Amino acid sequence: MKGKLKGFKPSRVTVITVICAVIGLVLLLFSGGGAEKKTDNDDYRSVVSYTEKLENRVSELCLSVEGVNEVSVLLTLESGSEFVYADNIKDESREGGRSYTSDYIIIEKDDGTSPVVTCEIYPKIRGVAVVCNGGDKPAVQKKLTELLSAALGISAGKIRISA
Repeated sequence: MKGKLKGFKPSRVTVITVICAVIGLVLLLFSGGGAEKKTDNDDYRSVVSYTEKLENRVSELCLSVEGVNEVSVLLTLESGSEFVYADNIKDESREGGRSYTSDYIIIEKDDGTSPVVTCEIYPKIRGVAVVCNGGDKPAVQKKLTELLSAALGISAGKIRISA
């Protein structure tokens, strides 16, 4: 066999084809090969992402207050997200009254079945901690507390401002 390959010189087209095939295989191996599957951690990531975005928005809001030029915000939440699922409500008339039953609407996917989610209810805010330059001044504390209470819909007792 050594003698047969000794005189073999691949053409330019053959070399390019082999290189493209190898690149394609490498891309398939590292891409995961298909659609992403939802995992148990997706719900956690969703809440973390929601919290981070909200903390960033609150930080920007705090920075708009006169006397505040550096800020760090921590939000605490009541719980995780809540999902509302689509369902079929059946009205069954019976002797002596009516009864209602409900079944979730299930869809089949390549990786199994799952209920149809109609909406996600984000968790309520439990409290806010803000550390900022000027946070030791009563006037700044009052402005920030009133602003955050109105913006987030929580009582002033759930907001703490510090320097």
